Amino acid sequence: MTNKRLAATVVAALVVSEILATVVHGFVLASDYGPFYGTLLRSAPGAPMLFLPVAHLSFVVALVWVFSRLDLQGGVLAQGMKLGIIGWLIGQAPLWLLWYAEQPWPGTLVVKQLLLELISSLIIGATVVAVSGKRQLNVSGKRQLTTT
Repeated sequence: MTNKRLAATVVAALVVSEILATVVHGFVLASDYGPFYGTLLRSAPGAPMLFLPVAHLSFVVALVWVFSRLDLQGGVLAQGMKLGIIGWLIGQAPLWLLWYAEQPWPGTLVVKQLLLELISSLIIGATVVAVSGKRQLNVSGKRQLTTT
């Protein structure tokens, strides 16, 4: 993967990640988070909120790095789903389970978080694979471009 393609992949996945995080946590789960503002959650956005894009960037960079070293089989969608599951297993699943172990979150909220983060990770994984243009061997053993 060229440096330009690598940068484009990171930027595209980061944009998708930010959009999904805003939709999931800012809208879909907003009413579930309501009772926790001011206690478990910050009551007003501030400087620490700037760390959210940094956290997403670190996840995306790591996921792109992992993907560049994996030999996933299948088409773009199949590879994206596999990469998304890997990302969820090493990123979001441990994060939300740790929060659940340490904070008094209701179990139903954690299940929603885990499921919505899985969907987000699958979409981010598909984005990484689609934009990366990573070449891989096809069934006949010839190199082919895996983008659509």
